[in-house]
Amino acid sequence: MKVNYYFHSGVSVQSGSDIFIFDYYMKGLDAKKLHAFENIYVFVSHSHRDHFDRSILKWSKIRSDINYIFSSDVIPGVKIKNLIFMKPWETTDLGNINISTLESTDEGVAFYIKTNQGSIFHSGDLNWWHWEGEPEEYNRGMKLKFKEEIDRLQGETIDVAFIPVDKRLEDSKYYSIDYLMSALDVRMVCPIHFWDDMDFLNKVREELHNREYYNKINFYKD
Repeated sequence: MKVNYYFHSGVSVQSGSDIFIFDYYMKGLDAKKLHAFENIYVFVSHSHRDHFDRSILKWSKIRSDINYIFSSDVIPGVKIKNLIFMKPWETTDLGNINISTLESTDEGVAFYIKTNQGSIFHSGDLNWWHWEGEPEEYNRGMKLKFKEEIDRLQGETIDVAFIPVDKRLEDSKYYSIDYLMSALDVRMVCPIHFWDDMDFLNKVREELHNREYYNKINFYKD
């Protein structure tokens, strides 16, 4: 599986002749190159502007057979073919792939996809949002909810996982990736939700150097 990073939480995974695009936002993907793929799957985890760029709707004019899979809170505003809406804790089968959702700790869903070549997890805004200054009860509830959702995938193997590492969380920014890697069988993990701050990504690389899972982290540079 080949991973591409675009911007913020926008990424794609190329698996054989298929491409899976998640939360595309602002820049990085030349839609004309989508012709190279047999099957195209475009996912939107929720309606927040930094995860749902309406330019993806225009891609259907380039390839009318694109499969769109949106969280149920997303309102496209236009009619497009092959569009599926999914709520939390739903499963759908598209023939050669199986898609399940978790409930976000913010808005929308996270996606877990099984393909013939492997499995993909994109967290969207499902994150351990521990904010300094928030009441202890809020942060404790966020911790419990995040763990509850991630634990729903116990027993599954994840070949590629995308999880937020948000610098605004300061000392708490690694809570999510630490728990994900301790709780689940993940072969590769990729940070998201850092806009395009590559200096921050270099800091993440340095700070996580002693983690047991360090060699499983994809920093999009190798």
